[in-house]
Amino acid sequence: MNQLIIETAVNIGLAILGAAALLCLYRILRGPSAADRAVASDALATSVMAGISLCCIKLNTLDYLPAVWVVALLGFMSMLIIAKFIGGDGDIID
Repeated sequence: MNQLIIETAVNIGLAILGAAALLCLYRILRGPSAADRAVASDALATSVMAGISLCCIKLNTLDYLPAVWVVALLGFMSMLIIAKFIGGDGDIID
């Protein structure tokens, strides 16, 4: 009974994260400003990290958790680059 509740909660969580990822992709493609696209890309990275974590719970393994670290680092670095591009004069590298 307990395993059924966990599996159902994970499946519902994956469905919600999938919908959130699609909405983030829509905002990235159709966002009216660069700041909107930046926030959406950060939210997409967070959704991907949560989805990988839920898949680890569903599969009962820790093998995919390094992928969460990679997505977190790439998301952080991309936000730094986008923030420098938006806040500066357009030059990413000084």
